[in-house]
Amino acid sequence: MSDVDGTLCRIVDRPDRAKVPARARESLETLADHLALVACITGRPSPVARKMVGAEKITYFGNHGLSYIRPGQDRPTVVIEGEEAERARNFIRDNDNPFWVTAKIRIEDKGPIQALHWRGAGHRTEEIVRGIADHAQSAGLATHWGRKVLELRPPGMEGKAGAVDELLDGTEIDTVVFAGDDRTDYEAAVRLRKLAEDGRLRNLTIVAIDSDEGPPELVEMADLVVAEPEEWIDLIEDLARRATESPAGATPTE
Repeated sequence: MSDVDGTLCRIVDRPDRAKVPARARESLETLADHLALVACITGRPSPVARKMVGAEKITYFGNHGLSYIRPGQDRPTVVIEGEEAERARNFIRDNDNPFWVTAKIRIEDKGPIQALHWRGAGHRTEEIVRGIADHAQSAGLATHWGRKVLELRPPGMEGKAGAVDELLDGTEIDTVVFAGDDRTDYEAAVRLRKLAEDGRLRNLTIVAIDSDEGPPELVEMADLVVAEPEEWIDLIEDLARRATESPAGATPTE
C-alpha cells in the first residue's frame, strides 16, 4: 500500500504537474502479478490517481477513503453520496471570492473533498486559509491540514485509516508494507499498527518518506525512513525483482 503525492512522486507547486516515474508503474504492475493486493491510497480522486500512476492491475483508494476503483472497473465505487457528498463543494461555491485568487489560494475539486492549496504563497495566505478553516468548521465541515493544503471534508469520515480497513476486510492478508509521507498516512499507519497489535497482521512494515513538512510522528513510528520518493521507488523495484525471482508460491518478503 502506497500513498502517491510525496511518496511515489515529488510534491510540486501545482498538483496537476506531478509525475509518477514510469519505473514505479512498471514495478507496481509486476508486484500485482505476484501479491494478493497492491494499492495506492491517495487524496486524489481514484480515476485521477489511476491515470497519474498508470498501473492498471492495482487498486486505487481515492479521496482519502471516499471512493475506490479496482482493476477492471471503469467507474469508482463511492463510499459517500447524497447531501453529505456535496457539503464541501457547496461551501466553496457560497464562499469563494476573487480575494482567494489574489492570495494565491488554489482550489482543487475532489468531489466530496475540496482542497485549498497555497504552496508558493506567503504566511499571510496561510492566515487567510486558517480563517476559512474556522468558517468551514462552523458550517459543520471537517478540516484536515496537509503539506501546504487544507482539505474540507464531510464530517465523520475516517480517511485513509478507513481505507486500509476496507482493503483488508474479508481477506486473509497478514503481511503489509505501507508507505507515506503526510498526516493522513500517519493515521493509516496507526490503524495498521493497531491491527498488528490485535493479531490481525503477522508482518507489518511502515515506510516513511521524510519531509520537513510531514508529521514527525510518522517518521518516529516507521520501521524504515527514506529521504525522497525515488528511494521508495528503488525499494519497490527491488521487491518486484525479488517477486519475479521467487519460487512459485513464495512472496517477495520470504
